[in-house]
Amino acid sequence: MPVLVFAALVVATFAAFFVTTRLKRAAPVIEQLTFRRSFSPNGDGRFDVALFAFRLRRSDDVTVSVVTRDGDEVLTLAEDVPLERGGRHRFRWDGHNNAGAIAPDGEYHLRVGLRHQGRTVTSSRKLFLDTVPPRPVVRFVSPDSISPDGAGRANSATLRFSGPPRRARLLVFRTDLPSPRLVARRDIPRGDSTARWDGRVRGGAPAPTGAYLLVVRAQDAAGNVGPRRVPPARSQVRGHPGLAVTYVSARGPAVVTAGDLARFDVSADGRRYRWSVRRLGAGRTLDRGSDRSETLTVRAPRGRSGVAILTVRVGSHRYTTPFAVRARTRERVLVVLPQTTWQARNQLESNGDGYPDVLPEDRRVRVRRPYARSGLPPGFAGDESALLRFLDRERLRYDIATDLAPPAPLDRYTGVLFAGPPRFIPAATEGLLRTYVRTGGRIAWLGRGGFEWSVRTDGDELLRGRHNGHDGLFGERLRREPEPVPVAVLSDQVGFFRGVPGSFGPFGPLEESRALPLRAQLLASAGTGADRRAVVVYRKDGGVVARVGIDGFGRALRASPAAERIMRRLWVLLSR
Repeated sequence: MPVLVFAALVVATFAAFFVTTRLKRAAPVIEQLTFRRSFSPNGDGRFDVALFAFRLRRSDDVTVSVVTRDGDEVLTLAEDVPLERGGRHRFRWDGHNNAGAIAPDGEYHLRVGLRHQGRTVTSSRKLFLDTVPPRPVVRFVSPDSISPDGAGRANSATLRFSGPPRRARLLVFRTDLPSPRLVARRDIPRGDSTARWDGRVRGGAPAPTGAYLLVVRAQDAAGNVGPRRVPPARSQVRGHPGLAVTYVSARGPAVVTAGDLARFDVSADGRRYRWSVRRLGAGRTLDRGSDRSETLTVRAPRGRSGVAILTVRVGSHRYTTPFAVRARTRERVLVVLPQTTWQARNQLESNGDGYPDVLPEDRRVRVRRPYARSGLPPGFAGDESALLRFLDRERLRYDIATDLAPPAPLDRYTGVLFAGPPRFIPAATEGLLRTYVRTGGRIAWLGRGGFEWSVRTDGDELLRGRHNGHDGLFGERLRREPEPVPVAVLSDQVGFFRGVPGSFGPFGPLEESRALPLRAQLLASAGTGADRRAVVVYRKDGGVVARVGIDGFGRALRASPAAERIMRRLWVLLSR
């Protein structure tokens, strides 16, 4: 008996083999099947549905389904529908399954069942449902800085990107503005993985000096366009899509001794440039010349401490940058330039991500780099420049340094004045200042946001550090008033407001004191209320702290007698 069963199985197997062979050799039951290979049912209007079309060799009642690669049914498009031979029959799939949800991305096939013929055929052609947008990545941009004025050498940039190179477009965003702005777009030829930007913006004008982000946006075979969000946020940038547009720049020492030589690295795209040196606020030029070297040597002005201005011109482009000049004789008051804050907010793109390298948005920024755009540090043209001009007009003598390299120890000075609010301050300098006040020193600064961030230094880099909030360096609890309002003298135990009207201003938005540091003794104050002091002088430990929390106070020094009087009294406080 087992022998008979085995023989029957062998016969059945051979019979099945011959039936299968006959079916393979038979004419196909459907003909001219056509459909797009990929589609994306994401509602964006591009290839949202798959359209099938075919002909029948014989009329029949037909069931049409979409199945997975494993043969599992996803959706029935038509069931027992009578179709005639010869005609072209069309069916539509919007990507949904029998449950009404969008089917997952993947490979699908069309299955046709012929009721009267007792046959079901599954197309071997693959249909891909794909809703993932492409994400082209700009791998590099060369060079990383251009001067697109038609002169010099670097007038355009070439970028290489990875990702689907079909129907790609280059989008150029300027990012050193309050919000990124699209300034140029270029179609990329099909199949190319490189693109070129000639540095021209809309209207054909050369791009202004600034930071730029180059984005490639592409459409894949399924109609997906990506990346979906352009431009990407700073934290989502991949590759190195950054580019700087710079026509002329100069970078030199932060502080030079009066009469010494100062060396500047000048970038002028290989062209000849004109240069000049003068004191801040002075109309007379102290030195000038013409050069094309990448290293320019100038002599610092002689005499008292102050700030000098180097101006470099190339064609219609001008770059103006300050450098501090320190007198050879020591003075009683130290004026500190907030170089850490200047570089922390310097809108220069140099790390390749397409956004300006600034703290705290970036983790680290370089110190030795030219200032963006015109060459003036952020905020310098406002209160800081005005304060330094005032000191020169008053013929006040002082030493000068930066907060990155303050002279130590500070106890050789009777007072320390920050030329602007040190929003970012090195942790080491914070320690020096606390020790200085604890041992009887006097410190003052103008403006809002002083000592908001404590940063670390690592060689030529500033590293994002601790956010101090609005509690200040010494624990004073602060809050900001957004609107300019007049302020009134609230208290004065040391004659600080002598000769100042009872009410003055308004100058600008205020930073008000909600509470003084622990165990601090209030000496003088002005503001809008007892717990809203914008100008405060208080004794802390053995020293004195003076804060003028008024935006625009420095600019008011030329036009406001009250501001001038307060500044003179502040200088007396620091220098006696």
